[in-house]
Amino acid sequence: MPSAENPYYKKSLISVDDIKERQMLELLLEEAKKMGIHRQAKEALEYLKGHGVSLLFYQPSTRTNSSFHQAAQFLGASVYNPGSMQYSSVSKGENLPDTIRSIANTTDASLIVLRHPDDNSSRTADKFAKMVKPEPVPIINAGSGTLEHPTQALLDLMTIYSKMQTIDELKIALVGDLLYGRTVKSLAMLMARLTTGNEFAFVSPDQQKFPQEYLDKLPEGTSYTETEDLDSILDWADVVYMTRTQKEWFEAHGQMDEYEKLASAMQMTTERADEMHDGSIVMHPLPRQTELRYGVDSDPKAAYFEQMRFGLWTRMALMKLMLVEDPSA
Repeated sequence: MPSAENPYYKKSLISVDDIKERQMLELLLEEAKKMGIHRQAKEALEYLKGHGVSLLFYQPSTRTNSSFHQAAQFLGASVYNPGSMQYSSVSKGENLPDTIRSIANTTDASLIVLRHPDDNSSRTADKFAKMVKPEPVPIINAGSGTLEHPTQALLDLMTIYSKMQTIDELKIALVGDLLYGRTVKSLAMLMARLTTGNEFAFVSPDQQKFPQEYLDKLPEGTSYTETEDLDSILDWADVVYMTRTQKEWFEAHGQMDEYEKLASAMQMTTERADEMHDGSIVMHPLPRQTELRYGVDSDPKAAYFEQMRFGLWTRMALMKLMLVEDPSA
């Protein structure tokens, strides 16, 4: 397969907008299924043997960090993962461009995975990683500020596909903190652009509404509704995607009184899960707070722990496609 048929090869993933065509999405989903088969068979893989993957996480993370770390290792890559960047030269005032160029050169990274609180961090990192010699280093955005989390959207899509056997003609409710939550923004944009016939419900308190700028980005003709009434969508939705209220952003803006009021405004309980129709699913990017009660875990509709497994497979697939010119080899 020539590289032209692998649109991911040596390209950064900064936004879901980088997934430009349905074929790109289908290629990734198919590769993720293959990775799942490999992992279930406990096969040793060497697709990324000789490559280095560096994980730079400026924000706390359990699932995303461990998922990328294990994905790289399972593919045979060496991994540089310093954990919290507060103990690096960042504590001495080093800026992001210098950190990116330092990591690219000192860890011999073929790929850098970045999580950072600034909205434009991944684009900044990509700009300076392109200057690295002898060749540019691709960047994967593992969460930038309040804007995007593209690999979470991809693994969410993989979860929906695996559980529903389709990514089209579905009714999807995105619930909770839609203002600061970056996962819902990426998922809505990805599904609205590259799938067909899906309907959306944006369910949140008025103070946490899905930003107008993102509503304006939805393709013309996208069917959606906005509501504060979670109960009104339960028997309608095929997918209910719960999110937590983003405490860290309320702290940063000195709005903790507001946080306490909103944190429990939208809750998925066992009673509400019972109202959902058979075959529907509850998703959540985790970690959770009061918005997703522990009793829901035993309901067959609960899909959020499976999301983590699908996330491992999806990130394995993405890194392989980014670093292996011919993924069929």
